[in-house]
Amino acid sequence: MTLSFLLAAGAAHGAESAAVQRCIDQFQAEQNRIEQAFRRTRPPESDRAAFEQWANNLHAAIDAAGRAAEACERRSQPALTPERLATLEACIARVAAQSEALERRYAGRTLSREEQSQLRAERLALHEQRIACDLASRR
Repeated sequence: MTLSFLLAAGAAHGAESAAVQRCIDQFQAEQNRIEQAFRRTRPPESDRAAFEQWANNLHAAIDAAGRAAEACERRSQPALTPERLATLEACIARVAAQSEALERRYAGRTLSREEQSQLRAERLALHEQRIACDLASRR
């Protein structure tokens, strides 16, 4: 998801495309490193609790890499006006609050396959909202 944001931002900001490409390359390298590291420690799916914990940790690690890539891309952009920065921060805060509420709702229990699918779909929707915040701040 972050990669799609970076690609869209790169297309929209031609002069900064080299810097954006560097951020994309760093993100892809980090994502590959994370996936390789996690692949070595993957528990069997039959151990549902361990597998869910592993999957959540993998998701969190890739999310962190995505946030670092977004920050890299943002540093390569011209500075936002104070008004646009305040709007961006408010939008991000709203999405972060929704994300925290989502994680609390599903925390501390074993999820059914249907609940796991729902959680992934809701995480994806929140991630897309976060990307929309960034893109809207640049218009």
